[in-house]
Amino acid sequence: MITYEKASQLVLKEARPLGRETVPIEKALGRVVAKEIKAFLSLPPFTNSAVDGYALRSQDTDEIELSGKEICLKLLAEQRAGDYFAGQIRKGTALKVMTGSPIPLGADAVVPKEEVDERGNFIFLKRKVRKGENIRLAGEDVKKGEKIIERGIVLRPVHLGLFAACGIKEISVYCQPKVYALITGDELCPPGKPLKPGMIYDANSSLIRALVESSGAKLLAVKRVKDKLANLSANLERALNQADIVLTSGGVSVGDYDLVKEAAEKMGAQRIFWQVAQKPAKPLAFYKFYLNNRKSFLFGLPGNPGAVFISFEEYVRPFIKKIMGQKDYLPKEIEATLTHSFRKKRGRLNFLRVKLQLARGEWLATSVGAQESGILSTLGETQGFALIPAETEFLETGTKIKVHLLE
Repeated sequence: MITYEKASQLVLKEARPLGRETVPIEKALGRVVAKEIKAFLSLPPFTNSAVDGYALRSQDTDEIELSGKEICLKLLAEQRAGDYFAGQIRKGTALKVMTGSPIPLGADAVVPKEEVDERGNFIFLKRKVRKGENIRLAGEDVKKGEKIIERGIVLRPVHLGLFAACGIKEISVYCQPKVYALITGDELCPPGKPLKPGMIYDANSSLIRALVESSGAKLLAVKRVKDKLANLSANLERALNQADIVLTSGGVSVGDYDLVKEAAEKMGAQRIFWQVAQKPAKPLAFYKFYLNNRKSFLFGLPGNPGAVFISFEEYVRPFIKKIMGQKDYLPKEIEATLTHSFRKKRGRLNFLRVKLQLARGEWLATSVGAQESGILSTLGETQGFALIPAETEFLETGTKIKVHLLE
């Protein structure tokens, strides 16, 4: 049995990006940038109007400030967004413009439409207009050649909008790992079917599906398999031939029907570790396979749903993030103050489910209640896992602890 710290280190040591591919921006949401991107044009690409109004020379309005009387400017034309006025604004003239219209040569301000009285081919205004009013300068958002995103960033909707605004149609991203999940346990019944005596509903299929889909990996399948070595081995081989990562739930402890380890090792898997000094999820297993000239990995997750969730968040999600090329792949960690005492047995790190409160700049961590590995309900309230060190037996109220935040 190894420590949590060692197990985490061994998992991340094996995580390497699978390669790159180019995808259209419409398919890039949630993917990870494989190459930094620089703008090949400025944004906005030209100086333009921030409002519907009239482009003019601000100096033509100076006399309003002096005399207090309205002035009259000749209206040369109307320029809609998407059009281009090739003329020049000279003394005593103005151009009607729409939001986003280019600012014509000679103009240095735009007065809003609602502040002007337009009569025929003339406009009348009653206030001084300052130079630069309602004008968006070329490059004020992004300058040509400026880096707009760096490698390792997960793409969000705003990034895709920025790429489109810069004229970028497709980008280089890291390949998604393919994941196949096998759910063991002859006692499991699909939700919606009548329960027979001794059976329980299968929570892990839905839980693992949601966890994988939220990670950015590509889920190939979630399949229930029988607790028989031949059936498990056949399904495991099929999964390994398709996926980069195989997840199993159950079958990694020491019971008569815990067959995942036996199936994996009969197929020539390299055991990286089995059993971690942690609670919950002690029987966690991690294997590496080389089948048909391809490498794949197996995470043997425990069978209890609470342990599945914690194992995924602490080991599988960081592994997937690193394989996908994410810059920040480790769980986000904060320091918090424990609001109550806590007692445990020495020898295993405990993941304490906590809710968090920020008070006077300090994070406070409070247990959400039941912590047993088979309990799911308190995970709904959980905002983070407090890492209680293996050799600790008792923590007093007010003790500083590390907390891994849930995404």
